[in-house]
Amino acid sequence: MNKTTSGAFTFIKTLFFKVSKNVFWLICLSITTAACQFLVYAFINKNLGKEILGVWSLVIAATSIGQISNFGFSNGLVRYLPELISKNEREKISKLVSTIHFANFFLSLPVLFLLYFPAVKYAAYLLAPHQFQVFKSIIIWCMAGLFINNLFSVYSYLLDGMQKYYLRCLIQISGWIFFMISSVMLMPFKGIYGVALAFFFQSIWQLVIAYIIVAKNNYIPGGFEFGFDKKIFRMVSSFGIKSQAVSVLVIFFDPIVKFFITKNIGLIATANYEIANKIVIQVRNLLVSANQVIIPTMVINKSHGLENSYFDSMSRRNIILSVCAGIFVLLTSPLIILFFSGKFDPFLMNIIVVLNFGWICNMITSLHYYSCTSFDRLNSVIIYHFILAIFTCTTYFIISNFTHNDYIYFYVPPIVLFVGSIYNSYALSDIIDAAFSWLKSIPFLYITFGSIFFLVYSPKTILSAYGILIILSSVFFIWLWCKYNLAAFIKNNKS
Repeated sequence: MNKTTSGAFTFIKTLFFKVSKNVFWLICLSITTAACQFLVYAFINKNLGKEILGVWSLVIAATSIGQISNFGFSNGLVRYLPELISKNEREKISKLVSTIHFANFFLSLPVLFLLYFPAVKYAAYLLAPHQFQVFKSIIIWCMAGLFINNLFSVYSYLLDGMQKYYLRCLIQISGWIFFMISSVMLMPFKGIYGVALAFFFQSIWQLVIAYIIVAKNNYIPGGFEFGFDKKIFRMVSSFGIKSQAVSVLVIFFDPIVKFFITKNIGLIATANYEIANKIVIQVRNLLVSANQVIIPTMVINKSHGLENSYFDSMSRRNIILSVCAGIFVLLTSPLIILFFSGKFDPFLMNIIVVLNFGWICNMITSLHYYSCTSFDRLNSVIIYHFILAIFTCTTYFIISNFTHNDYIYFYVPPIVLFVGSIYNSYALSDIIDAAFSWLKSIPFLYITFGSIFFLVYSPKTILSAYGILIILSSVFFIWLWCKYNLAAFIKNNKS
């Protein structure tokens, strides 16, 4: 091994250990978020009913529309801050943060005010009068909480840009625990209105804690100023507009899925989708959140010409972890359904299997997605979300007019996510040599055929479901154990 190669491996090894601490806390955040949300959802379902859970699901969907109100300015901190820190441009860092904070405050508030009206119309079209009154009473508090979150995003992205993800995670972990405790305490007296209040207070809690940490550690040179710099604003707005285009297009996925399901199948079906999606997506967030840390790290690797070797090492690990996460979802789902509903629901289990496959594809190519951001290819990210939006709307429009099969509505999200994953790979194929390697990997092919087998057999009891799942997972983990133990054996013999 020559000095250049040895230096490259040493460089990657150093970056890996620096990233691993952040990855650990990102995983802790995802676990906490999943646990808190699940407990609150279960509490709503048992105490207020699945209909109110469906209303809350639509509130979350409508609130997600309001995420476009921050214009993506805060995202610029993750992109530009590592470069400014490496160049030690302390004055420019201070101007960057204060300009983004100024823009967030004065632009997001009027936008949220204007978005309130289409959100209410969205709900009025879908809900019965008594359901709509519940929706209208809580959406204001959720929008207010979203405004506070926009202010908090400056601090969270600041910490991410400094690769101090662990601090941001600790703040948000405390926020989610605060939300869960507040919801459980307020719900018996205020109903779903109490959950909305808990969300608002959670936002305030996170903002205050983040401000104290940033101010105490003097992370911003010269103190935090509330200012405005035209040159910096033009720089971050160029990046922000593209990021915001992504946020706008994101609206057309989950909210549109819930719109068509509610309109064509009913609010109970929306609650089933929300339960299934939450079970799957929270585990997915463990891995996707961990992959976020590659943005600043990939920028550094690219400057050293090591982007392919870094991507390859991360991709092989990511494929296996994605499939393991998907298998974990399948193994735990029957018990979660039993806990949530009080009995095993084969229909809900099948929905989870279907959605799980789509999110596995998304997990695998989340590495591609964040790499596009690292390579300044936000146009590719925009096209990805545009594909999701158009494909979702078009497919639902077709099936709502030409079929009356309720189950097919749950097949659309995974199909759309698979198509988007193919594009994610294509977007990097001219830079990354192994962009499409996941499609022919044994773990991905195994989970694909395993999911199809489960759906074809469609077990009716929890025992028959576990019979299939244990066999499928055992075969995979035996293969995994043999693969890596055999590789280690060969390596030791060569040594």
